Amino acid sequence: MKIVKRLLKEGENKASIFEKASAYGLNPKKVSKYLAMYPDSEESKKYNRANNILIGIYSVLFLLGLLGAVPILSELPVGAMLGVLAFALLIPSAVIYCIYKKQSIGYLILCFFLFKGIFDSFKGYEADPVGVWVGAAINVCLIVYVVILKNKLFPHQNFFNTKKNDEGVSIFTKDLTSQASGPA
Repeated sequence: MKIVKRLLKEGENKASIFEKASAYGLNPKKVSKYLAMYPDSEESKKYNRANNILIGIYSVLFLLGLLGAVPILSELPVGAMLGVLAFALLIPSAVIYCIYKKQSIGYLILCFFLFKGIFDSFKGYEADPVGVWVGAAINVCLIVYVVILKNKLFPHQNFFNTKKNDEGVSIFTKDLTSQASGPA
């Protein structure tokens, strides 16, 4: 897989990477599954700005959420506060990293957290109904944005998983929607 990673970093066409990996004797199912995690280079470049906007919006929302937790954290001892803060930064940082690297799993995880945020916000409905509806509307708009962006970056996939051809090889590029196959 090191060959595949290197060729992807060099910006080589995914179809030629698949052919070279097959020539080296790598498992075509594993190679195609790995290639399917990343968008084609032209989509990656085309939607880079939209991806960066998503990262910025999610980062701001996460930081605002951390600011809301400051009163709770300030009551803890310093060691416990640092531990809780490190743990709280772990998952959102991983999501931001996956979206920055344009890995398909990052968009799915972000949608899960946004849906969870909608349902969690209704717990405080009686205290602030307008705030709950505003928060839910923001999350719904972000979900729509994430779904559209993921579908633009990965037109060869549905939202939850990678499509496969008749041989069980993952479709990893829009150019090979029905042609991706293992070595002959």
